[in-house]
Amino acid sequence: MKILITSKHLTSLGGIQNYVNLLIENLENDGYTISHFCHGLEPKYDVYFILPFIYPIQILKFQTRLKTFNPDIVHFNPSLSPAGIIRDLIYLNIAKTGEYPVLFFIRGWNWSYYKRIKKSDILREKFVKNLTKADRILVLSEDFKEALVEIGIDQDMIGLTSTMVESESYLPKKKSFDGPYNILFCARMATDKGPYELMKSIPRVVEKEKRVDFIFMGDGPELENLKNKAVEMDIEEYVTFTGYKTGEEKHEIYKKSHLFVFPTYHGEGFPNVVLEAMAAGLPVITTQNAGLKRLMEEGKNGYFLSSMPSEPKEIANKVLELVQNPSMMEEMSEYNLKKAKGKYDVEAVTKEIEKIYMDIIDNYVEKK
Repeated sequence: MKILITSKHLTSLGGIQNYVNLLIENLENDGYTISHFCHGLEPKYDVYFILPFIYPIQILKFQTRLKTFNPDIVHFNPSLSPAGIIRDLIYLNIAKTGEYPVLFFIRGWNWSYYKRIKKSDILREKFVKNLTKADRILVLSEDFKEALVEIGIDQDMIGLTSTMVESESYLPKKKSFDGPYNILFCARMATDKGPYELMKSIPRVVEKEKRVDFIFMGDGPELENLKNKAVEMDIEEYVTFTGYKTGEEKHEIYKKSHLFVFPTYHGEGFPNVVLEAMAAGLPVITTQNAGLKRLMEEGKNGYFLSSMPSEPKEIANKVLELVQNPSMMEEMSEYNLKKAKGKYDVEAVTKEIEKIYMDIIDNYVEKK
C-alpha cells in the first residue's frame, strides 16, 4: 500500500510532528510505501513572512505529488486553526478531485475558532461541506467529536484515536518511591500550559516535604520569566530548569522522575507528554482537559485537578497526597507502565491506523 502523509517539515517540533515521524517509521517497518508531503518550509525559515507566496507553489507541488506517487490513500494531519484547516481542506478537495481516498485527522483543536465556525452560517456550511468530502475523520477526544456532530457532521464519519509513545525508550530499570522526589513538568513554557500555577504551589509543598525537586523541562516565551519568578519566590533551591531536551537526555529525565504534574488549560487533544510520563511509570496529576478525560482514570493513573486554571493549593494538596503515600505511587506507576505499553505504544497505535486505512480503502472500492 502507498500512503501519502502531509504535515509540517519532519524536523519541526511539537506533538503532531512527533506523531507523524513515529507513524512513518513504523508504517515503513510494516512494509508500507510512504511519501511525506511538507506543506510548509523548514523551521529555520521565517515562514510567517513568506507564507502567502508559498501557498500557490505548495498547491502545485501537492498536485504533482499526487500524480507521480499515485497513493492508495492520503492522510492529512491539520489542527483546527484558520491557517491549518483552510489549507488542508484545499488539499482535501484536490485529492478528492483525483478520486483518492482520504483520512482527515484533526490533531490540534482551537475552541475559539470552532465557535466562529459554529456561529457563522456561511463558515459552518462551507466547513461541513468540505470536511465531509473526506472518507474518514479522526479526532483525539469525545469532546471534539461531539463538537463536530453539533455543527452537522455525521457521527458515523468520525472516529476516536490517540497519539503514541515509544514506551521502551522511557521504561525505567527500577523506580523507588521512597524519596527524594523529582516532580516533572514538561511542556512549552507558555502561560496556558499551567507552569505558573505549578510554581505557586511549590511553597505549600516544601512547607511539609522538602525532599523535592520540581523540574521544568521545555523552552518557550515564559521561560526567563519563570526563572525570575522562582528567584522572586525564594524557591530556586527546589526548582530546576533544563531547557528543551530531546532523545536520550529527555528519556533520562523522565526515567529519573517520580511524579508528573501538568496543570494545562490549553486546548489539549491527547498530549504526548502525558503518554511519555505514563511510559516512564510516573503517576500523573493533570486537568480534565479534552483528551485527558479519556486518557486518565481517577485514582488509577493519578489524579485530576478540579479547577482550571488550577488552584496552586489544589496542586500542592494532590502532590503531597502522593509523595506522602509511596505505596500508592508505586501502584499507579505499575498501572501506567502496563497501560502505556499495551494501549498507546507505537506498535499498537500504528496497527489501529493501518486497520483504518484498510477500512477506508475497502469502503471506497465498494462505492465505486
